Amino acid sequence: CGLDVFHATNLGKKSVLALTASMNNSATTFWSTSVVQDDVGQEASNNLCKGMTNAAEAFKRSNGTYPSQIIFYRDGVGEGQIEGVCRPEITQIKQALANAGVADSCKLMYINCSKRVNTRLFAGEPGKYQNAQAGTVIDGEVTEKDTYEFYLVSVAARQGMSAPTRYAIIYDDIKASPHKVEHLTYKLCFTYYNVSGAIKDPSVIRYAHRLA
Repeated sequence: CGLDVFHATNLGKKSVLALTASMNNSATTFWSTSVVQDDVGQEASNNLCKGMTNAAEAFKRSNGTYPSQIIFYRDGVGEGQIEGVCRPEITQIKQALANAGVADSCKLMYINCSKRVNTRLFAGEPGKYQNAQAGTVIDGEVTEKDTYEFYLVSVAARQGMSAPTRYAIIYDDIKASPHKVEHLTYKLCFTYYNVSGAIKDPSVIRYAHRLA
């Protein structure tokens, strides 16, 4: 699943929340919905529970059963907003699973995606630095000690300096290995239909961004 919220506060318009969910194993078929938020500039969602319930029902109609695992990518939440935005959203997702009767059988992983980061990664020898190659992952040394996070360079920069995307796993009861999570995230950067190669973030987030 992917979630993004679009703001147009300068125009005085209410924010729009967009949710996408893949319906097959290859992440090529999607269900989506969008909701106008209650207030101007509102980042936190009060409608996610309903959206996730509908997504779970759509998955069951397509596959004959509810999903056994949900990996949820959230875009646009700053580090200072984790407790106020991400934690309540995790609670709403759990409530949606409870509404579907799969709270115990469906595992959840919630990943916060941040593209606006100051961290830069380099390859090469001292004095001969160059941009990191596409597919470079850093999950230690420069990451937070108390947070399960990693930096991924999914697109090679043709000009200027490449910037990684930061992924922080806020909640996880799937307990997959870091290698599998990082590999999946990188592969999802290749499934956006408008681009033949990779993009900077997983396609589920980009679809949600376009919808919002």
